Amino acid sequence: MNFDKAVSMTQDFANAKSLEYEIYLFDAKILKMEAEDSKISSYTDAVSNGFSLRFKKNNKISFSYCSGLDEDKAANSLNNCFSLIGLTEDNADIAFSSAKIDENNLNKNNLGIYSDNFFNINIEDKKNNLIEMEEAAYSFDKRIYKVDKPSYSEVLISKRLVNSYGIDMSSKKTHYEIFLSAASKNNDENASGYDFDASSEFNSLKFKKVAMNGAKKAIDQLGARIADSGKYRILFDNITSSELLSILKQSFYASSVYKKKSLLEGKIDSKVFSEKLTIIDDGTLFGGYGTDIFDGEGTAMQKKILCHNGVIKTYLYDIEYANKFKTKSTGNSRRSSHKEPPELGAVNFFIETGKKSFIDTLNSIKDGLYITELMGLHMAKPYTGEFSLGASGFYVKNGQFDFPVKGIVLSGNIINLFNNIIEIADDIRFMGNIGSPSILIDDVQVSGK
Repeated sequence: MNFDKAVSMTQDFANAKSLEYEIYLFDAKILKMEAEDSKISSYTDAVSNGFSLRFKKNNKISFSYCSGLDEDKAANSLNNCFSLIGLTEDNADIAFSSAKIDENNLNKNNLGIYSDNFFNINIEDKKNNLIEMEEAAYSFDKRIYKVDKPSYSEVLISKRLVNSYGIDMSSKKTHYEIFLSAASKNNDENASGYDFDASSEFNSLKFKKVAMNGAKKAIDQLGARIADSGKYRILFDNITSSELLSILKQSFYASSVYKKKSLLEGKIDSKVFSEKLTIIDDGTLFGGYGTDIFDGEGTAMQKKILCHNGVIKTYLYDIEYANKFKTKSTGNSRRSSHKEPPELGAVNFFIETGKKSFIDTLNSIKDGLYITELMGLHMAKPYTGEFSLGASGFYVKNGQFDFPVKGIVLSGNIINLFNNIIEIADDIRFMGNIGSPSILIDDVQVSGK
């Protein structure tokens, strides 16, 4: 059974039962590889497909999914979804999208999310690049004693969403990703480092650069010491800045605001952060991890300026929470696969770049820290903004790295942290759908020796 057959079965079933319907079809072609000792040690070539259903009658809505495209399983899912309607609670705010998108003006090619070469890349080229990445990390320095199974993954995702309001949209995305971590040793001392790269185009992946960066980070951390306790001016690199931003993400969700679990409740048009801070969520960002034509409910992707010069401008909405707040969806319904109902989430959530280069920002530090790794982010409290994070990096003196630092703890509140921004650099980098440049912040509490 193909996508068209699944759609026609759903339409016929829903019409016979006088139901509103939505069907979300998903097909993913996945390849994953790991290397070890100059050989491919793990290889997975898989297909994951199926569809999810939502039926609506009056103010009740139900959800069911079907893995695979077997006709008998599909019929069973239709019946299951129908039988669940009577068990669900009334929710007048949940609705299906009715606003059609002109796909001719916004397609996968001008969004930079699809590679026509997906089926044309030789598998041996992928294997060789991965093996060479491992070998390059080992050759960087004799003190690199372990490269921990560098990995390569690729996925081609095809999606289609059809509903009873005439919405019928399709999208294709390609995504490639590589990752490498390395361990170094010098006498009895050990250190580690990692790097990664991701793109919608295979030929854009920088295998050797990832190997060199991962190995260099491991070597640079040898000889690390614990810094003194105190308040420091800290330059967070673009990875750790992205991680700090992730603590704040949920506070922009209208669902968090509605449930009174947001730091930003009632803060629209209020200055909350440093005037240097602008935060954006952009579903149309060229080549973005979360970029697409439509969101998980069929609403057009959009660019939203959430915080401008420290002032909160809007929250993120899907259809349900837009109805609760009597506004419009911002295209922020997300689905990880066909097995989960849509939920509100960020798309490409990032801090706008500054004008000063990373080097100039680093050179402005007379006495401070440069942080390249944070630990314990899962323990941060997004509802209060409180954090206490293990960290490592470098002590900086007169714009130069003085010595590597480890074993320190950074603590504070994310609101206060982002109020003490001194400078934002121009070196933005994304970790999945969250991105940031390096950020220089004053008066950060450090617990050390």
